[in-house]
Amino acid sequence: MNRLHLPLRGAALALALALAAAGAHAATLRVDGEVYARRSVQLVPPPVNRMWQFNITRLAPDGSTVKQGETVLAFDTSELVRQLAEKQSLLQEKKRELENLTLDVAERERSQRLATAEAEAQRDKARRKTEQPRELIAALEYDKLVEERRRTERRAALAQVGERAAAEQRRQELRLVQSELRQAQDDVDRLQDSIAALELPAPRDGVFMHKSNWSGEKFDVGTQVWRGQTVAEIPDPDTLAVRAQLPERDLQRVQVGAPARIVIEGGGGNVHHGKVASIGRAVRSKSQVQPVPVLDLEIRLDDAKAKLRPGQAVRVELTVPELAGGAK
Repeated sequence: MNRLHLPLRGAALALALALAAAGAHAATLRVDGEVYARRSVQLVPPPVNRMWQFNITRLAPDGSTVKQGETVLAFDTSELVRQLAEKQSLLQEKKRELENLTLDVAERERSQRLATAEAEAQRDKARRKTEQPRELIAALEYDKLVEERRRTERRAALAQVGERAAAEQRRQELRLVQSELRQAQDDVDRLQDSIAALELPAPRDGVFMHKSNWSGEKFDVGTQVWRGQTVAEIPDPDTLAVRAQLPERDLQRVQVGAPARIVIEGGGGNVHHGKVASIGRAVRSKSQVQPVPVLDLEIRLDDAKAKLRPGQAVRVELTVPELAGGAK
């Protein structure tokens, strides 16, 4: 849709309106419009990790009245349920692995301590033998005792180093499995939260309105939507207004504050009144099949409690200066 930014033409517009008001009779300009809410709550697919497309499995009827807290929108959870079953199985496996490793580590620690204690006992025994008076032992025999003491001291020192290294290895093995266990638990928690998030409750009381896709078709059960797409909304009834399509050729005939008469299409002649609140600055085509350049008019209702519904088609009648030559 082509959009062009209109240049500021405040002075020219004011001049044209002044001239029209001075020398022209009033006329009625009829344009198409639609009721909308200036403020509403949007319902979109929740942010689920690595999930970009969602299939709608439950959707409250379009135009139905909903209460805050009731589930109005839900998405397919089958893929997440499958992933959750896998992660729960992995979690149980990691719990068993940790239990077995804890028992194995305790057994290896006891064995390592016994080996170190035995090496230290042999060292102490060899030391006591060399502490005897040297003159009481033959020279060759004494030298053998001294050498044995040295060997046992080296073995005891190596056993102590080995025990410290083995203790660090056991700690790292436990840390690894505990980390994998925490990751598995985090995955289970995340998937459970994601499954719960795929059921959306109504954030407020109000009228539930379906939105349309890029082709203009309203969303329904079975429709696939992308992450970030608005599926439905609950408008704030206190912010209802009318958005009308003003042909560009009539721009100079309308000004902010102009009175508007709003007729409900097919509404048995129901009429409401309001005033032009703002005039858009961007020109666009009315539709793909009607390439008429138009601008958006926002019309605020005089009666804030008017019994209207967002999406209702209306006809807007504006009181404007009559064009020269009697054209309306």
